[in-house]
Amino acid sequence: MERIYEIQMGIEELARRALETGTVGGVAALLEVPETNKIAFTLVRAPEDVKGLAPFSPWMLENAARSISQMTREAAFTQPVAVILRPCELRALRELVKLKQVNMTNLILISFDCPGVFPIGSRLNGNGDLPAAYEKAVLEGTNCPGIRQVCSACEEFVPRGADMVISLVGRSPTDTLRAAFPTEAGQKFAEALGLLAEGREVEAGEERDRLAGIRADEHNALSARIQGSLKDLDGLVSVFDRCISCHACRYVCPVCYCKDCFFESPAFSYYPHSLHKRLEQSAAGLRLPLDRLLFHLGRLTHMGASCVACGMCEDVCVAGIPVSQIFKTVGGDIQQMFDYLPGGSPDDPLPLLTYREDELKEMED
Repeated sequence: MERIYEIQMGIEELARRALETGTVGGVAALLEVPETNKIAFTLVRAPEDVKGLAPFSPWMLENAARSISQMTREAAFTQPVAVILRPCELRALRELVKLKQVNMTNLILISFDCPGVFPIGSRLNGNGDLPAAYEKAVLEGTNCPGIRQVCSACEEFVPRGADMVISLVGRSPTDTLRAAFPTEAGQKFAEALGLLAEGREVEAGEERDRLAGIRADEHNALSARIQGSLKDLDGLVSVFDRCISCHACRYVCPVCYCKDCFFESPAFSYYPHSLHKRLEQSAAGLRLPLDRLLFHLGRLTHMGASCVACGMCEDVCVAGIPVSQIFKTVGGDIQQMFDYLPGGSPDDPLPLLTYREDELKEMED
């Protein structure tokens, strides 16, 4: 069992002390924007700027691995920076490292047991009842009604490989911290702040196990539902029939990183002569935009093995297509085929870049 310490400070105080002592030169996390009802992933460098730190917010406005990639892709941080991420963001970050889109130098990774998040629209609509219901679910180790479907079915809600792991499930987000430091970098971070000296070791609660059981049942139900809807070509066409080809799902995906995307290239553009030719070949006419199904199947083929099921793609889909549920189900099958958990271990090579002579034998017949 991991060694968990009761630490007599909250997340704001932890960040403030880390900055005041020079243990880190910056903290990157969700922050409440002053004098507004908004939150944003923010990099702060001054101790007084951590007021309003909100990493446990029940909303996730982006997968923050994208922001860390933008900050470090060209050059690493020159000072240590504590980055507070949800488990799916942490795993997306690891996938981006393998794709050479993130430099991990000077990153101190902090994560926590994730109770899931609500769709962005619920915050935009100003539903004030959600946080109270959310905190109750966190305390009890259950799924809060209304969270993203992929969150309610997420079995990877405990972070892997973080330097500091905060045990949030079973605790109020406003309580003092209960945390483990499973890596050498985490131990050094804790010692620099005197956390282990002032803390005491405690037992892990049963709420995490309860939530794990609930999530496993929800995962099985979601997979069965999606597999039933995608059992043939007619099912695929029906599910993606509402797509308007806005490609918003691609833009928010943390691991869809290509600078030159085929689906945005001239090869995927349609000019009058090509449209006329396709119209001549079609007995039923052409429905625009074209090749919506090809776009989604192409994305599934390209990055299904790396999908971390963060839910951002479905959250921004204006047509209401269960994109993340489909990617979680189909991507999960791909990952199981290759025995690969995206972001699970930095030492696991990307399946699409790895050749094994004895793999996929079941496909030969």
